[in-house]
Amino acid sequence: MLPGEGKAEVTISCAFKTAAAIVCGPKVAIIVTLLGTLMAEIVLQRIWYKVLFNVAEMTLTTAAMAIVYEFLYDGSRMPFNSLQNGVAVLGMVATYVFVNVGLVTLVVSLATGASFLRVWKSNFRDSAWNNLTIIPLGAVTATLFMYRPWSVLALALPMAVVRSSFEYIGELQRQTREALVHMADAIDHRDPSTYRHSQRVAQISEAVAEEMGLLPETVETIRMAARLHDLGKIGMSNALLFKPGRFTEEEWAEFRKHSVIGAELIRSFRLFRDGQALVLHHHERYDGKGYPSGLKGEEIPLGSRILAVADSFDAMLSHRVYRPPSTLEEAVNELIVNKGTQFDPRPVDALIQLLERGDPRVVPAPDHGDPPSFPPVLSLSDSTDEQTDNPGADEDTTSDDTAREDGAS
Repeated sequence: MLPGEGKAEVTISCAFKTAAAIVCGPKVAIIVTLLGTLMAEIVLQRIWYKVLFNVAEMTLTTAAMAIVYEFLYDGSRMPFNSLQNGVAVLGMVATYVFVNVGLVTLVVSLATGASFLRVWKSNFRDSAWNNLTIIPLGAVTATLFMYRPWSVLALALPMAVVRSSFEYIGELQRQTREALVHMADAIDHRDPSTYRHSQRVAQISEAVAEEMGLLPETVETIRMAARLHDLGKIGMSNALLFKPGRFTEEEWAEFRKHSVIGAELIRSFRLFRDGQALVLHHHERYDGKGYPSGLKGEEIPLGSRILAVADSFDAMLSHRVYRPPSTLEEAVNELIVNKGTQFDPRPVDALIQLLERGDPRVVPAPDHGDPPSFPPVLSLSDSTDEQTDNPGADEDTTSDDTAREDGAS
């Protein structure tokens, strides 16, 4: 089943559909699945094309499982009555995994351009436990029904409790995500010049990660880390955050703490722990001259390297109290000049490819001004090495934003 996040979803109703396939055979199982899934989709009010896909996918999966059981079983509807029937149940498990996960993987792969095998591995890993238990649970349900039909009701109650628990956990995760995102937005709103900065960086990071062919779950981790990358600035004073001149050594040391503070805040939430290291190291440089740990090259998490490029790119295109915005050509040339020193060349190249294709996720936002025409190849001789008197010029060779924003920013 295809939920909102584009991954294979396993529901408790799959157990009852499996039981119908074992007890009643393919025809009844197909009808039960078709009507049951359609009613559930209508109640959930999903988008029409997801309704069509989910109904078709679940019906096809159930039909395939029922046919496999019919082909392998010994003539008895009791799934655990013989070794042969046990093998038939295992055949249903394999069929469910390959058909259910395979169809969802195919759709996600076609929609995102990601490798089919990579998406398959991600979906199978995320739902492996459910995939391997939900069909045997359906076989147990079928056994109970044939021995004592009313005993199925006793199984339905704990199933409902489990489902309710998962829904509650999902709601808590959603609320946690929204709370952290609102905190990130509050930081952006403190300064009109950084309004929606985190949103744009998240959008650019997501596009670059997809262009690099990363797994959907990895892309999502990078996107959320980018959304929260400035969370550590929440306790920073306005006097420091909005200072128009060069930072003193003490102010610079204080400013550099924000990536550590942000990572510590994220670590408190299990839901986002995978993004902790990405936030912590998004100011590292590819040549090892960044902070807070001075990591170099591949030592820096790939997500942090992507985030550094996206963060720098957006900051250079934005107006700041201490300097005007760069043009698109200037910003891209800064990234090119600093490939291999400040930036990992791979995300820089991926961003340039997106710009050359005119991908709307990476072109300058309206508040950056009208985007100029983007030439297929930018000459390195067109880049500017001019440094102005503002924070971070001594810390970074790319731009004067380093002590104010991220990466080259």
